[in-house]
Amino acid sequence: MSIAIVAIVLSTAFGILSDNGKAGYTGSPNELKCDDCHNTFGNSNSGTGSIYVTSSMNNWQYIPGQTYTVNVIVKQSGKPLFGVGFEALTSANVNAGSLVITNAAKTQIKTKTVSGVTRNNVVHQMNGGMHADSAIFTFNWVAPATNIGNITFYFAGIAANNNGSEDNDYVYNSTKVVTPASATGVLEQGNSISEFKAFINSEGRIAIEFYSTTADQPRINLYDMKGRMINSQLIDAHAFGEVKSSISIPADLQSGNYIVSILSSNQKLSSKIFIP
Repeated sequence: MSIAIVAIVLSTAFGILSDNGKAGYTGSPNELKCDDCHNTFGNSNSGTGSIYVTSSMNNWQYIPGQTYTVNVIVKQSGKPLFGVGFEALTSANVNAGSLVITNAAKTQIKTKTVSGVTRNNVVHQMNGGMHADSAIFTFNWVAPATNIGNITFYFAGIAANNNGSEDNDYVYNSTKVVTPASATGVLEQGNSISEFKAFINSEGRIAIEFYSTTADQPRINLYDMKGRMINSQLIDAHAFGEVKSSISIPADLQSGNYIVSILSSNQKLSSKIFIP
């Protein structure tokens, strides 16, 4: 509590602190970086820390309309407080997709108009990055509804000493290019199904999730680890897009590892599951 009060007082009196993150400092085209204020050590990436991003995307390839979890990790040994700024831009430097906050205690969305365009940023909440040596900022990114080509994630982080000023804080920034899945040739080769997942749901059934580019009625096969078919059934016909379905588990099936395969008109994908 005392940290928050000190930050607010200093920000009001001297104009040197932002008790929450600021938008528009990721170092993207026509933007400044966090070292515009946190400039004790000169340029970004001059310290011993690091910043990087991970996500639930396969090979950093997005499928239009899909929601992905994004994690921005800022690290520096000995630092107790971290900040973040993140934005996703098209090649024309406008917002790409949508940013969704999943932990409001740590992150928030702020905007800044740059070159006549309002850019959306995920930034830290006050003390949202209070953690020894590193902090992880997690949120969702919803890919654009259509294939708009390559998208660039711009992100910056601050490794702060929490001394109530912007002095002696280190700044890190980086980028990550995300490509449309169709650009890889996976879909261009005639395959219609991707991102296939199989797991046991809360109802004790085998849940099936996948993304399809065609209207189809795939067949789901269940095999034991010796390749013997245990069960086979068609799932409901569907339109293209994200598909979720489920199949029953035979009542007399023993606990163990099994293989679930999905067969469409032009491909077969498999996933290993454990049936309790």
